[in-house]
Amino acid sequence: MAKGPKHEPEVTDLARYRKAKAEEAKRKPPKPPKPPRQSFLGSNPRAGLILAVVVVVLLALWLGPRFL
Repeated sequence: MAKGPKHEPEVTDLARYRKAKAEEAKRKPPKPPKPPRQSFLGSNPRAGLILAVVVVVLLALWLGPRFL
């Protein structure tokens, strides 16, 4: 069976229907806005590259003396 929109038999006048829906919408509290998604590395698009360079430099400083 096809499911269509709910039928409201008490509403026969489009103007009354719109007015009732507008009043119902006024009574409902507005939805709270969603907070913006935060990235793990922040908003800098190069943060991943910078982090990778720092890790490589630290590894080189830590492992470098072992190979000399």
